[in-house]
Amino acid sequence: MPTIKDVATMTGVSIATVSRVLNNQGGYSEETREKIESAAREINYYRNKMAASLKKSSARIIGLIMPNAPTLFYGDIVEGIETVASRNNYSVIITHAGEDGTNLMDCVSLMAERRVEGLIIASISLDEAVENQIQNLAFPVVLVSTKSNSGIPYIKVDDQTAAYDATTYLIKHGHRAVAIAGPNMQDTIAGLPRVAGYRQAMLDHNLPVESEWIHSGTFSFESGIEAMHAFFRLVHRPDAVFAVSDDTALGIMNTAGDLGLRVPDDIAVIGYDNTRVAEMANPALTVVSQPFFQMGAKAVQKLTTAIDSGQVIESEILKHRIFERRSV
Repeated sequence: MPTIKDVATMTGVSIATVSRVLNNQGGYSEETREKIESAAREINYYRNKMAASLKKSSARIIGLIMPNAPTLFYGDIVEGIETVASRNNYSVIITHAGEDGTNLMDCVSLMAERRVEGLIIASISLDEAVENQIQNLAFPVVLVSTKSNSGIPYIKVDDQTAAYDATTYLIKHGHRAVAIAGPNMQDTIAGLPRVAGYRQAMLDHNLPVESEWIHSGTFSFESGIEAMHAFFRLVHRPDAVFAVSDDTALGIMNTAGDLGLRVPDDIAVIGYDNTRVAEMANPALTVVSQPFFQMGAKAVQKLTTAIDSGQVIESEILKHRIFERRSV
């Protein structure tokens, strides 16, 4: 792991000067401070690595980094995290990394400086730089509703299988012209796997997939509105929609009503998440349910075990299920 000596070597100043800068003790120029802080960020050195070695002198804090996103399911994840953290006498601090996780690296650095004992990152895709940064941390990290390619442990559902099951559910209820609405086509964690599951289900049932039936978006309510308007303009309209989030499904349903269509008589809709608004919709929304509370709870369970015993955290795929209501 990077050390204070490494920072001193990179910058060509003494270890004592590096220590004064990193501990805000004064006695150095602004240029020296900027050079040392830049080098520390570059090699992912954090002051709290020394504190982390002092095992039980910590403040028993778990960090949570989330995106600024328009979806509604984060409340259940946070509830699961805070419930189990409280039982284990941990506090939780939360920061947001921007809508697309653009500030994730800065947020990870912030958590390291705050001397957290463990870190949860929820529903944000990680690039190589962030993965390398995380590998150098002195405390355990677990991902929730996302994953990485570098061995960072995660807790999530199998998005491709869940999307396959959602599409198959529509097909088994007699629908043949099935569309998909709302996936972010740049999202390799949730967007593309859900599209792949949809495509595979259509293929396995010998049904065509028209390009106009795949309407991308941002998993948002607005994505559903845009998709439903686009579907309505088609000569060959879909008779059912797999919406990749509950928010998107509600956008589909509200817009369908505005356009004079009835759900499910004219167009069936299945959502994805099972947020609290799903059963409040009119008609109540049939959904693929993700166990968000359980995801958050398990993340804390795994973190606290790792903190207390040094046990390696294993990734886990949780089961999804379909909640049948009245929109199909």
